[in-house]
Amino acid sequence: MNAPYEPATPMGSSRSRRLVRVLEESFVAYVLVTSTGAVLPLLAMGTDSSLSPEDSALLRTTLIPVLVGTPLFALAHARAVLAALSATPLLPILVAYAVASVLWSVAPEITARRLLAFVTMSLLAVALAVRFSGRELLERFTWLALILVITSLFFVLAFPALGTMAGGAWRGAFTHKNGLGLAANFAVLVFLLALRYAVGPRPLLSAGLVLAAVLLLASRSANSLVVTIVGGVLFLLLSPSLNSLARAALISAGIACLALFTLWTILFPEDLANLLGRDLTLTGRVPLWEHVLARIQERPWTGWGYQAFWTVPAFADYVLLTLAWPAPNAHSGYLEVALGLGWPGLALTLVLLAQALVRALCTYAKGDRLLGELALLLLVAFLVRNLVESELLQQSGMLWLLFTTLLIACGRRPPRIADR
Repeated sequence: MNAPYEPATPMGSSRSRRLVRVLEESFVAYVLVTSTGAVLPLLAMGTDSSLSPEDSALLRTTLIPVLVGTPLFALAHARAVLAALSATPLLPILVAYAVASVLWSVAPEITARRLLAFVTMSLLAVALAVRFSGRELLERFTWLALILVITSLFFVLAFPALGTMAGGAWRGAFTHKNGLGLAANFAVLVFLLALRYAVGPRPLLSAGLVLAAVLLLASRSANSLVVTIVGGVLFLLLSPSLNSLARAALISAGIACLALFTLWTILFPEDLANLLGRDLTLTGRVPLWEHVLARIQERPWTGWGYQAFWTVPAFADYVLLTLAWPAPNAHSGYLEVALGLGWPGLALTLVLLAQALVRALCTYAKGDRLLGELALLLLVAFLVRNLVESELLQQSGMLWLLFTTLLIACGRRPPRIADR
């Protein structure tokens, strides 16, 4: 007769759980840091103006642990991952549509390679959302923000030739000032929320907030500054200490300021351009957008394939000759999606973005204030930023990972008491 089943001893079980937790946390930390594009790309580029093809190929090897670890991480939470995907069918539909674009892509090999990273990061985001609570996500985002601002300050002070661009703008641990601006914007919003919910030592969080603000200003990234201001206003509106009258007053003041700003922009565009240190074409973006729209109309239903258009030398050279500057992308996340996946792909993306916002609002309204505020702050920043930057469906970038994680997190089971 078979011996009866005997469960593992508590000590052995505890050790196994600790080992699994250490492996998971190490993997998540690696993914979060590498997704920001900090340090390694800058070291590979050095004092050059761009990465060489050889350096880009070498940097792609940093994705190997992500490609290997993500299926294992998702498999460990398979039931919850499948439930989350079934509750958000638009996400797998959008990913499947992007995968299908390899059939009509003008650069199918490049599209297929980038899709591998895109699918992997999407799956990883779902696994993160079902693995961690809202407070646990904020804790990890806070440590990520600390790493980014401290590392960036170190590069500026210790290696100014690397940490500073030719015009004097800081780029910190990134290859461009806009990368530092994005990181600083993320850090400011995360530190504000971490201070509100006491996620970490207050002196450390306060110092991080001040440092992030300094880096934001020193980066001279106008888009990141605008996104941070929008996020800061939203943070104030979500304050639990505000009564209904104060919140209504702030909303009214915000609408009035927005109306005045819009009127000023229409009547005195030159003054606005001078204030921001930009020309009236938003540093050449308007002519670029006109060109992109024309290319979209050539393939309105399919697009040119996921992340494929700008890799074709003939297209890139035409833009360079026409606009007199080497545009690396559409400088608009929404136009970039339409360029790659056509208007149907953009429609799917917009519906998914709307679903994310609705879920975030519902999460906040139902009492999970921490997760709701975290989602609202980062989602609104994500939406505004993509008006002039192409980061919406980036295959290995931090923003798509954060967006998808928060989309799924706000649609999962009811929150734990500790998250409220």
